Amino acid sequence: MRVSVALAFVLIISACTDDGTTPPSTVATTTTLPTPTSTLPPVVECPGEGEFEEGSGIADIEATGSDSSIVGQISWETSDRCETFHFDFETSEGAPATTVPNVTVDHLNSFQVVRVGIDVDASVITDQLVETEFVDRLYVVRSLEGGIFVDLHLSEPAAVRATTESSPARLSIDLRPGFVPFEGESSIDDQVVLVAPTDESDVESTAELAGYSRTPDGSVLVVVTQSPTTVTETDATTAENEETWGEFRLELSLPVGEVSVFLGQRSTDDGSLDGISVDLTVR
Repeated sequence: MRVSVALAFVLIISACTDDGTTPPSTVATTTTLPTPTSTLPPVVECPGEGEFEEGSGIADIEATGSDSSIVGQISWETSDRCETFHFDFETSEGAPATTVPNVTVDHLNSFQVVRVGIDVDASVITDQLVETEFVDRLYVVRSLEGGIFVDLHLSEPAAVRATTESSPARLSIDLRPGFVPFEGESSIDDQVVLVAPTDESDVESTAELAGYSRTPDGSVLVVVTQSPTTVTETDATTAENEETWGEFRLELSLPVGEVSVFLGQRSTDDGSLDGISVDLTVR
């Protein structure tokens, strides 16, 4: 009797299969993983020729018999995440120059500033608020070694390319999205700019302050404190700063630990300090 029931069950299953009904099967499932994303910006193709670089040694242009003596107009144009800053040059008489002077272009160590060193004597521009996608502002600075440099303070990382034209003389600085993030940002006041060291950075016990100012007496008051004690109070002499900003550099010996460094002026009215401060960790 048990055998008969088993045979009948097999026959029922066979009959269902024979009439075209598909027996149940295992269903496979597929899990779709999210597409990985990259933090690197896409490479933007900007018009013109030449490679874009980041870091030191972006450009070193040597001029022969240049008649450029003055940085004239600085202008800029933007399109499709490309920006171009044009530097026009003048002769000592104020006429358009025909060939560009010696030029160097580098990122500073923080990668937040592009420095354009220019072998000229003067500039018709002192500073300029820019506020494009890549550049917040620019400063024209007289170097301690002579000549002038222009600092482009970046709003976001940028790769850089430099090209020149003759008759009339023009230097063009092209910017496109960069890959190297900032390691700090400059501290900025109406009369003092500190480009290094940047706020909340680690420094050695012997550290150099580097920046520029437009203080009336041609010097910057520097006060180092390690709460609650004043460690150092001294002055940093600047390059001539009547028509441009004047560069300063000052080497300091700092105590190990947390210190605060003030740069600016002391008020002649009440003795209060007016300027900028950065906090540093000294190793």
